[in-house]
Amino acid sequence: MRTISWDVFHLHFGRIGQTISGEMPGNALRPEWLGVMSETLEHDSSAEIATPPRLAFGDMQQRLQLYLTALWGQTFSMTVKPAPDATDAPVKPSLSRREIQFPPSMPDAPTLAAHTVYVATAAHAAAHLQFPGTFDTKELNARQRFMVELLEDARVEYLAARQFPGLRRWWLALHPVEPPDPAPFPALMWRISRGLLLMEASVDDDFLVRKAIALFLERRDRLDDPLVSREVGLRIAHDVGQMRLSMDEGQVPPLPCYRDDNRHLWVESQPMSLSEEPADDLTEAVQAGARMEEAGEGRQLAFIESGQSGGGAEFDSGFRVEATESLEASLVYHPNQAEDAVSSVRYPEWFARLGLERNDWCTVQERLAPSGDVGWAESVLARHRPLLANLRRVVGALHSRQLVRQRKLEQGDELDLDAALRSLADFRNGIEPDPRVFTRMHPEEGEAPAFSLLLDLSESVNVSTEAGGRSILALAREAVLLLAETATDLGSALSLAGFNSHGRHEVDFQRVKGFDEPFDAAARSRLGGLSGRYSTRMGAAIRHATESLGAQRTPQRILLVITDGEPSDIDVFDPEHLLLDARYAVLQAQRRGIHVFCVSLDPGADRYVARIFGPRHFLVLDNLRHLPERLSRLFLRLASVRN
Repeated sequence: MRTISWDVFHLHFGRIGQTISGEMPGNALRPEWLGVMSETLEHDSSAEIATPPRLAFGDMQQRLQLYLTALWGQTFSMTVKPAPDATDAPVKPSLSRREIQFPPSMPDAPTLAAHTVYVATAAHAAAHLQFPGTFDTKELNARQRFMVELLEDARVEYLAARQFPGLRRWWLALHPVEPPDPAPFPALMWRISRGLLLMEASVDDDFLVRKAIALFLERRDRLDDPLVSREVGLRIAHDVGQMRLSMDEGQVPPLPCYRDDNRHLWVESQPMSLSEEPADDLTEAVQAGARMEEAGEGRQLAFIESGQSGGGAEFDSGFRVEATESLEASLVYHPNQAEDAVSSVRYPEWFARLGLERNDWCTVQERLAPSGDVGWAESVLARHRPLLANLRRVVGALHSRQLVRQRKLEQGDELDLDAALRSLADFRNGIEPDPRVFTRMHPEEGEAPAFSLLLDLSESVNVSTEAGGRSILALAREAVLLLAETATDLGSALSLAGFNSHGRHEVDFQRVKGFDEPFDAAARSRLGGLSGRYSTRMGAAIRHATESLGAQRTPQRILLVITDGEPSDIDVFDPEHLLLDARYAVLQAQRRGIHVFCVSLDPGADRYVARIFGPRHFLVLDNLRHLPERLSRLFLRLASVRN
């Protein structure tokens, strides 16, 4: 036995070191990672040597140990995994604690020699051991487990490649574009797996591939937590289930040859008594917005605050469940529903490429908007007092114009001179005069139009403007306040709401004022409390607003959308998809007799806004300083047009 010097090791592994580190000097292999290594190197890995059809693990074991020691500065236990006797299926690598089990031999891959396949396999397995994660199998079906495994592979590879970018090249070489199994489910899993390996560099335009990448990258700051794999994996598994793609539970979809069987990721859940369950976890679950309500049958229970619990002194969740009466009722559990949620409604979404609507695709969660500063409205109205006075004069003129004169009345407010002269002439000619010589003014038949105003509350409305450094949202709130005051003076039915989205299951619809609610101090406070975040799934919000507006019994109904950009969301990567869905939602509203108009605060909106709302159904406002006045005057113009 002789000791290898650093010079000999560097000569032997210099090229592979540059490959692993992505040819980045800061990541070059350093001798202090290696310590003192024994044994000898019999071959130069950079030399052109004949590779046998299958390379035995025994011929690579020492070399693999050196590779992994150079990468991670520690040794790993390696053994050979015996091949099953009764099958010709390839043997997948396995892991257990700090031991890596390799197949007895490996063949050349189409893109890499067998010895490099071994190295890629070892690098992936070591990444699992460096960034370990385990998961409970409880209540997970085969599809969910597979998706969690897929995301966990992506997580550990991402963390390893962040330190050694060159590793990704080896893994990609063994993960070709074309899936080995063209069946729908295995092919989609292959594409998601490759997309998660490429991340931002992926050009796959499949919806679920893009969504998986987006959800993963959103959590890149906490990838040290393996629960990320479970969170994202279960989200994607749910969407796959919605697509009705079936998985053959007896056949695991094929994955790249360098990946292990992932059995080490799973532990069977053990039963836990109530007294052993952590109180903090249970309290958090109770306080996370879950609630119970009565259903139609069963035994009645009470969910009671309590200072003590039946689980003993060491466990106190602060609540207990007790039987109260033997009545025919039961409890239904509703998890994760916010306390201020009013309703949760599902809507379809239009997929133009497929030419169909997917039912129940989006979930709109309506709630009462949070309250803000109670005094902000008074200061805004005081600042815009001249404009408000001018608007009220216009409202008065509209009221006057909406009065019509009714003639030929026997009793009225004024004498109709023309009718009186005709009656006098008839009387002088011996003809019985018509006594209907009076007139009266009365309101024009038909009600004032009903308005629903929908305000975009995405993250971009927080951007400051040139109008005194105030944000887009601050100016929009002022404009909506003046519009609401004007609508109240005019007598129009009005609803106000804001919306944003964080994926198709989280379209947030914040109600400021309903049609049957007054625009009082509480509503003004809610308007002042609106804030911007997340994205703009406009089609779902338009559909939800259309439902309440369509229920108004008035001949003219107008939906006014105020936005600063085109539709977008975190789970959609086709820029046309949500735009065309919003257009479809507008057309659906128009078929119900609802006029939809948009005020865009995006100077570049000309390229897309007409495609959504149609020509002459939008206003692009370049100077936001004029927003309060322009919006109120637009409202009065729309209100003055009678059908």
